[in-house]
Amino acid sequence: MKNLICLACFLITLSSFSQKDFILTIGDESHEIALDENNEFKVNGKTITISVREKDTLVYEDSFYNFKYIKDYSISKTVLEEGIEQIMIMTASGSGVLIQKYEAFDPTMLQEMMLNEVTKESISYGYTMKRQDYERTLVSGHKLEVLKSVLEYKGEIETYEITALGGKDEGILIMTMNMNDEIDPEGVEMINLMWNSLHIK
Repeated sequence: MKNLICLACFLITLSSFSQKDFILTIGDESHEIALDENNEFKVNGKTITISVREKDTLVYEDSFYNFKYIKDYSISKTVLEEGIEQIMIMTASGSGVLIQKYEAFDPTMLQEMMLNEVTKESISYGYTMKRQDYERTLVSGHKLEVLKSVLEYKGEIETYEITALGGKDEGILIMTMNMNDEIDPEGVEMINLMWNSLHIK
């Protein structure tokens, strides 16, 4: 998790809708309601019960790509510099997904450099590294060469995957971080959901 601090400063907050954050309009009447609460209203003289709930998985939409993520986690969005936008979605244990979109640069040449950057501190500390690069086909049909490093130290395991897809002066770079399958199963679920639903437009 120490390596992630070098990439970006971010704040993870769980989604919370305990207040009445939504307005329901029935005819010409508006009512404030909250998620997962039963609300009774009179319509044409009859009392009806209405509730609103959020889907278990939401979709992040971008002009270049989209993917599904678990509703309990928030996506932080940052403009690193002009033409480079970054989103992150992380668990409290430090597992998650980082995606950078480049609007004036092909990021494919950055993959190896990024992998070296996020693993060098752990390797210096004493972790051993094994490369397990592989090819992945997305639901959109795009084939990606994924750089994968598995770091191990006294039973602690960190796994990093990095890939990129670029064209003329544009593209995206994707990194997943799994701090430990056993202590952070939510991170594994989050990463798998992203890979299985990622669609490049």
